[in-house]
Amino acid sequence: MRKANSLHSFLFNCLTNSIAFRVHEDSKLHGKIYIAHKNGVPIRGIITSANFTDNGLNQNHEWGVLVEDQEALKKVIADIGKVSSHALTREELQGIIKNIDSYAKNEEVHKVPKFDLEVGHLFKKKTVELKPDVRYFIKPVGSSDRPFETTRKLNSDFEKMHFSRRPTPVRIGDILICNGVGTTKLLGYFEVISEPYIWDSTSQWSWELEVKNLCPEYSESWNTFNNTIASIVASYDHVHPVTNVGGSTLGALQFGRGRIQLTEEFAKHVIELMEGSVKAKKENK
Repeated sequence: MRKANSLHSFLFNCLTNSIAFRVHEDSKLHGKIYIAHKNGVPIRGIITSANFTDNGLNQNHEWGVLVEDQEALKKVIADIGKVSSHALTREELQGIIKNIDSYAKNEEVHKVPKFDLEVGHLFKKKTVELKPDVRYFIKPVGSSDRPFETTRKLNSDFEKMHFSRRPTPVRIGDILICNGVGTTKLLGYFEVISEPYIWDSTSQWSWELEVKNLCPEYSESWNTFNNTIASIVASYDHVHPVTNVGGSTLGALQFGRGRIQLTEEFAKHVIELMEGSVKAKKENK
């Protein structure tokens, strides 16, 4: 509660300076790690006791270790990605700050407040509101030599997507609709929440970016739905193109394309199919 103003300042400065950011809620996490990237590659990191504040970085006496080995930094980044926590959207974060500030203003300073402040309901939005100026891509997950297993599930919160080359057209806020190689079934749709970076220069899939699952209920049961590459194209109107270059099929996926940019109309059609599948399953229970 006391950190509301600091949180607001952080949010305001990131937005003002066009700095990409994410805030996760994890009340038990205490570690502090700061990593600097250049051209998508981690170049320097600090693991330290210092908080990300003026006192923590400039005034207090803190302990820390400087890491400049890229492979070690990549392992640290991979470990960070495995931490189970909920990423707050900008709207959720602003809502939490607003609630805390409103609560604090209604309390007398000299009294110990009776805490009756609930912000948990703000963490997860009931519906997904897609932002304007968003690009949509379909991305296969898996490969011909390592198909996506029918028993495998993508993470319900955050996931890492891999590419053989830097996915230059993909930017933060874009949507990836994923399908499993081998099954051709859709796995869900995800919002890109990080810039691409090299996570392992020796890997065939050396580039990585992070995404947020926008329909975890679908991903949890993806194999029970019959939404395949062929069926989603067949269910469209056959008049308008499905790709942004005017294509009427997604056949390029069969030839190893790492992604295909879709038209907004077709992408929203596919998203509605997935959301409708989840709704129908609930109604049938």
